[in-house]
Amino acid sequence: SLTGESEPQTRSPEFTNENPLETRNIVFFSTNCVEGTARGVVINTGDRTVMGRIATLASSLEGGKTPIAVEIEHFIHIITGVAVFLGVSFFILSLILGYGWLEAVIFLIGIIVANVPEGLLATVTVCLTLTA
Repeated sequence: SLTGESEPQTRSPEFTNENPLETRNIVFFSTNCVEGTARGVVINTGDRTVMGRIATLASSLEGGKTPIAVEIEHFIHIITGVAVFLGVSFFILSLILGYGWLEAVIFLIGIIVANVPEGLLATVTVCLTLTA
């Protein structure tokens, strides 16, 4: 239930609280009357109801990044920076040593690719599985 009550709650026509979740004179859609009689009046529909506002708030929540996602992204940025730095360094060094530009580009690409940790995905998956 919306209010968290598992047992039947008494209701009355008297206004008891400003909060629509706490007052005794309001029931929500799909409320069952288990004893007595009642007459209902619809006061709001759709997104203007309490349920509609709760649904709107719940659907508008944006999932933030988890701490592990932030750390993995930080690690990837560091590895990328190191790989690009080393690749460019060896590119310049190979040009200085007299290699052709094509060979220097091959050095650049090779060093950048070699710095990509191929086991990173498997390692992160195993670590997350062990900690779960």
